[in-house]
Amino acid sequence: MRQSARSRTIRTPGYPWGKVRHLRVVRFRIFTNHTKREPIMRIFLIIIWGIMAFISVTGTLYIIINYEIQRWKDMERRRQGAYIRRVNQAEALLAIFTPGFPCLYLFAYLTDEGSPGAFYEFLGIFLSIGFMMYAWYVHVAYVKISPEGIEQRMWSARTTVYPFNAIDGIEYYEATSSDDQDLVSFYSKSGKLIAAFCPIIHKNYRLMAIVRFRIDNDRWPDMNNPSDIARVDALDSGPDTVPYFRGKEKVTGLADVDM
Repeated sequence: MRQSARSRTIRTPGYPWGKVRHLRVVRFRIFTNHTKREPIMRIFLIIIWGIMAFISVTGTLYIIINYEIQRWKDMERRRQGAYIRRVNQAEALLAIFTPGFPCLYLFAYLTDEGSPGAFYEFLGIFLSIGFMMYAWYVHVAYVKISPEGIEQRMWSARTTVYPFNAIDGIEYYEATSSDDQDLVSFYSKSGKLIAAFCPIIHKNYRLMAIVRFRIDNDRWPDMNNPSDIARVDALDSGPDTVPYFRGKEKVTGLADVDM
């Protein structure tokens, strides 16, 4: 924000008639570059930022509301045997910053005749698109584990359901610093990535529990068998899975089929 000054003429008591004194009136500007835009370009940028502000505000409200609705529905799905893990609430709430840049730039263009310059305009667009992509990720990303198999969705609406016996290998990467996160990945015989996620942040241990069942019993669990489900439930916790796979780091040769 920058100040600009403009002279203002007033008459001062005690001065001879016709004597005037000039005072400086301070105005505040949002933009630091006071070069005026061509009217057409200015209108074009107002329209662009207006569209982005509208999309980001309405989209963010819908995404956060839908996220909470889906979390409640996931509880019902769990009672039906489907375990769904999404981003946690703290990660979802970061999406509220999505409208920040579009609304700021729109407000600035509507209230100030200056321009931030091409660099800052492109930077604002780049950051706005980045936040929008993150909000989309919050909206679509999940890992679903059901009796039919495992399904992971990241960016695309298209997903593939893999049966558990298609998992041939598991790799566990332990974080080497406090800034990193543990990561667990599951692969098919052909090396295709079936799923990958951070088990600790998202408290997602069930698939590791199923794989540990396979290692311990030399067979995959029957997710329609109450005794197998009970054993998987007993292993479905951080202490029973994270240290176990941290110690092994990588296990292969588990699949019965290839996909």
